[in-house]
Parts: sequence; C-alpha cells; structure tokens
Amino acid sequence: MSKKMVLVLLLCSVFALPLYADNAGDVSSNIANLNSADPAIRRQAAEALGMLRDPQAIEPLRGALKDKNDFVRSAAAESLGLMRAVTASKDIAALLRSDPKGSVRQSAAVALNYIGDASTAPDLIEALKDKNDGARFAAANALGSLRASQALPALKEGLSDKNVGMRRSSLDAIGRIGDKSALPAIQAAMNDPDASVRAEAVSICGNFVDKDSEGAFQQHLSASDKNEQLAAAGALAKIGSKAGLNTALTAITDKNPNIRMSAANVLSDINDPQAVSALESAKNDTDANVQQVATQALRKIRAHNLKPRAADIPKTGNQ
Repeated sequence: MSKKMVLVLLLCSVFALPLYADNAGDVSSNIANLNSADPAIRRQAAEALGMLRDPQAIEPLRGALKDKNDFVRSAAAESLGLMRAVTASKDIAALLRSDPKGSVRQSAAVALNYIGDASTAPDLIEALKDKNDGARFAAANALGSLRASQALPALKEGLSDKNVGMRRSSLDAIGRIGDKSALPAIQAAMNDPDASVRAEAVSICGNFVDKDSEGAFQQHLSASDKNEQLAAAGALAKIGSKAGLNTALTAITDKNPNIRMSAANVLSDINDPQAVSALESAKNDTDANVQQVATQALRKIRAHNLKPRAADIPKTGNQ
C-alpha cells in the first residue's frame, strides 16, 4: 500500500469519528454540573449539553426534567428537543401536562415540536387549552409540524379564540396539516377582525387552490393592509388568475423591503412579461434579500417556461 493511500485512509478514519468526541471532557463536566448546588450552574450545564448533542447526556437531562428549579427544567426540555431525543418524549409530555410553571410547559411544547413524536399529539392537543399563551401557541405549532389531523377540531376552535396570536397559530397549524376538510373554517377566517389572520387565511386558501374563493380573493385585493393585498394576489395566482398582477407590480417598489420580497414571491407565480420585467429590476434592489428573492423568482418563471427539445422527448415504439 502506498504512503499516499495510507494517509488518505487515516484522514478518512479521523473524519469518521463522532463530532462530539472532541468534546468528551465538556460533556462529562457538564453532566457532573447538573448536580451542582447552584441552579444557575445546573441551567448552564443543561443548555451546554444540548449544544454538544452527545447521546450520553440524554439520560442525565431526563433526570434534570425533575429539577426543583423551573429554569433548569426548561433548559433540560429544550436541550432534549434539540437532540431529537425520542426516548425522552413521554417525560417531556408529562412536563407539558402537569408542570406548575407556564414557561416550562411552553419549553416542553417547543421540545416536542423538535422531536416530532406523533404519539405526543394527544398531550399537545390538551395543551391547546393551557392557561399560558406561550404554551398554547407552541402546542399548536407542534401539531402543525406533526400534521396531526386528529387535532383539527381543537385547532378550529382556536380560530375563534379571543387572543389573536392563538388564532394565527391555529390557522398556521391547520394550513400545514393540509386537510381540505378544514377549508370552510379557513374560508371563514378570511373575515377575521385581524388583518394578519385574514392574510394568512387567504394564503392558505390559495395554497389549497380554492377556486370557489376567487371572488373573496379579489375583494381582499382592495384591503387597506398591504400584506393582505399581496396574500390575495398570490392566492389568485395560485388558481391561475392574473387579477393581482397590478397589486404585485406596485408592491415590488414599496419602501418596505419585506413588502418588496413578498411581491417578488407573488410575481414568481404570475407568468407574465410585466412580472419578468419588474423582477429584473428588483435584482438590483438596494436590499440584498430582495435581490435574492427576485433572482429566485426569475429562475422559477424561466423553469416553468422551459420547453423540452424534440431530442429530449422519449420516442415510443410506434414512432
């Protein structure tokens, strides 16, 4: 075997080692610090172990879920979530159900979102009734990530919640679950008192290619809120209508870069020479993010318009 080959094999073996091997000392010391008398040190240790992502830390962190200090419990739950520790999902779900601190219950819901264990959906559904707003919002988000269709009845109830944040969280989760049986509830949310909820509802109906709502989409084009207008323009584009083109063309020069980015995204779905021209100009926008979105939008339009060459079309036996 040549010296060069030996060197290559040695390098491969080094790079094949687990990333946490170099942090073995840090892992051991932080596990030990979970037993410190100082809660601040215990919290720091729990947070550090989550960043190190060493499987050795899972069991000690599960123990820290029962720490008497609520900040330590929160840190332990969040770190287990970062580690995607499925073996700890039942412990974290128990924390979500019964911890006395709302902030800890919120951390538990966030952790379950990261872990993605479908068996925790019933616990997350129950948490939609939590007294802590943060815990409710996080539970709705996790259910959306799980695409838990069994949560739809509870999430629909969330659309009439007095807290606008809960209405938005519920609507977002329903949209990500993607079950068309929820369409009537989403259509109703297009009339929500809050503009951000209305805009989200319009966007979701557009994603569902809800042609029955075309008239409603056109009405939202004249909304006072620009995000709502663009949501309507985007929804119309999704169902094959160019009725929102002028709205998007106006918004692509708005003083707010976030509005300009949204407009670029809408124009990417409108196959029109004016959309291409506006996006070409937006490639030179003063904001780098707008430039990037405009460039991606143009690529999307050009990919859509790309026609296969005759030589690329496979021939059948009859040709």
